[in-house]
Amino acid sequence: MRTFLPPGAAAAASPPDEARTDGPPPAWGIRRAVRLAFPGPGAPAGDPVHGARLRRYLTDLLHPYGLELAPGAPAPGAAEPGGRCYGEMAEALIRAAVPEGEAVDLLVLAHAVPDITPGRATTTWLSHVCPGTPMALAVSDQGAASAFTALRLVDAYARSGGLRRALLLVVEQDSLPYDPGVPVVVPAGSRGVALLFGDRLPRERTAAVSRVATRVLADGSPAAALAAELAGPGDAPARKAATGILGTTAAAAAAHPWPPGLRFADAGQPATGVWWDLAGELAEPSTGPRTVVLADYDAGPDHLSTATIVLDGGDADAGTVVLADYDAGPHHLSTATVVLDGGDADAGAEVGVPR
Repeated sequence: MRTFLPPGAAAAASPPDEARTDGPPPAWGIRRAVRLAFPGPGAPAGDPVHGARLRRYLTDLLHPYGLELAPGAPAPGAAEPGGRCYGEMAEALIRAAVPEGEAVDLLVLAHAVPDITPGRATTTWLSHVCPGTPMALAVSDQGAASAFTALRLVDAYARSGGLRRALLLVVEQDSLPYDPGVPVVVPAGSRGVALLFGDRLPRERTAAVSRVATRVLADGSPAAALAAELAGPGDAPARKAATGILGTTAAAAAAHPWPPGLRFADAGQPATGVWWDLAGELAEPSTGPRTVVLADYDAGPDHLSTATIVLDGGDADAGTVVLADYDAGPHHLSTATVVLDGGDADAGAEVGVPR
């Protein structure tokens, strides 16, 4: 078996006496959150050569399962080409999320809907364009649980790999040109969320992540399981101020007696909905310690994924949140940066994205 470690991990194998060996440093957590909307199709979607190749590839892939492409999609010269490639989406997220002069040790890409450029080794490319040339990997084929699995991997590497910084990218694009044979929600739009993890810098505070899990609900009671997660293991002030954000289908939302006060993420964005709301939640001014419990319920396999985010409510700045919109036409990235101490922040800055 071959074992891959991020840069610097070998040196971390024999840490000094004062170093922690049982987990990430106390200050480790989410330093920065970015969310981007990608309206309209990406460049590959309108390329007739790419469309023809993708059609041939998907036709061969679907044939053994008795499935077929939707009529006319993807096809050369299609009237309404759709979809985004995760490479271009992730590159824009990296540019917005990683501060100048900083390097990333680990990059994890999570998605549920397949990419429209299956021939590209996307994470290899992202390792090339991301500062620090990080070890990069992807998690998919787990539905909305993919992002929670990716978060567990980030946490595991932080505990054992001697990481300084890690970047989690959660993306989904809005084109699925075939019926997969099982009920799925095709995203209403292409979106991405980036979470930059690391040790806090001076005048920063981080949002700590804990209790990340995906479980099979044997009793079929997701509402009770989520209520127990919201109650948590203790009575700390942050736990008493817990906010619950749930991603699920509209049908599942109506079928269960969910805990009161629960907030539902956008059902039209099944993979990024809760993470999109988390970025917005982190942008809220600090009013003291508080907890955000993210959850996603997949009624098909009866899976409940959860993650607990604890904000310390200190006096320092919290992790910066960048709320943005990417326009692929002029390659413009419109951003609004929110600094969580309630002070001044850049708003409406527009920067070009080199191609």
